[in-house]
Amino acid sequence: MNQLTKAYLCLLLGVFCIAWSAIFVKMAHAPALTSGFYRYFFCFVGLLPIWLVKGVKVPSAKTLRWIGLGGLLFVLDMSFWNISILKTSASVSTLLANNASVFVGLGAMFFFKQRLSRRYWMGLGVSLLGIFIVAGRDLLQNQSVGVGHLMAITAAVFYAGYMLVTQKVRGGIDTVNFMAWSLIPCMILSWGICWFGDWQLLGFDTQTWWAFIAMGVICHLAGWLSINYALGHIPAAVVSPTLLLQPVLTAVISYFLLNEVLRTEQIVGGLIVMLGIYLVNKRN
Repeated sequence: MNQLTKAYLCLLLGVFCIAWSAIFVKMAHAPALTSGFYRYFFCFVGLLPIWLVKGVKVPSAKTLRWIGLGGLLFVLDMSFWNISILKTSASVSTLLANNASVFVGLGAMFFFKQRLSRRYWMGLGVSLLGIFIVAGRDLLQNQSVGVGHLMAITAAVFYAGYMLVTQKVRGGIDTVNFMAWSLIPCMILSWGICWFGDWQLLGFDTQTWWAFIAMGVICHLAGWLSINYALGHIPAAVVSPTLLLQPVLTAVISYFLLNEVLRTEQIVGGLIVMLGIYLVNKRN
């Protein structure tokens, strides 16, 4: 198996894992910001033995600053998104947050001077069309864009920033060390937000603790370890549209676990999303 094929397989695995994020947030009987903190905490606990075996490497001061910025952007992304999940449906929240791909493409052009092909923009447009078909009816039924929707859109901006920062530093640091170092500012910042906001951190039921662990181990550790590996070998402008598959998977999972009805247009929209992903990744 060549390196590029491995990177794409890791990307698909990562998308499947993070598709559970909104589900576990819904299942946890906890404040949204607390869910964010325990996501980082349990991910770090799971990653720590891997980090020690792999070998702890201290990056340069410049790289650490970029990692710190990435951590801040990711915390802001997850904070806004977790709140939006509790204020709207899992599928709509995930849909709006995944509009980050638009900002990633623009950011890659303006900041990294990357030239994006016509096929990329065509594929991105098709993907966005499909993703709006998936949850379009839900958006139309809420004529005024609610607080939850605005928070999901805000999360998308920070999400795009994290993707671009990750691409900036991943070439100079291995996946495990990058993720471990980036989790440290995430834990500190999210704990500080919970502490200053007086959000509950203890005293939860068993289901909530299992949801916290699943967020950390499945969504963050397995999911982002795979995606961060992919970002080291595939441009962020290609990875980001591929992540548009996440809300499609979330809609399917929500149907079975949260009784969120999967309608005909959501199935059709999902197929359109996959067509867009194919166009984005097609090189010839």
